[in-house]
Amino acid sequence: MTPPPGWYRDPSAPHQERWWDGTAWTEHRRAAEPVGYGPAVGQAPVP
Repeated sequence: MTPPPGWYRDPSAPHQERWWDGTAWTEHRRAAEPVGYGPAVGQAPVP
């Protein structure tokens, strides 16, 4: 089973995303979304 269609990290250019059509890579590329950080876990708010 293959991954569903969507934007994925381009295996040949990790700083970009490439469209996977469900069967093969297409020529469509875009800048990769920046990876963010979630909220800190286990930290109490500062009064």
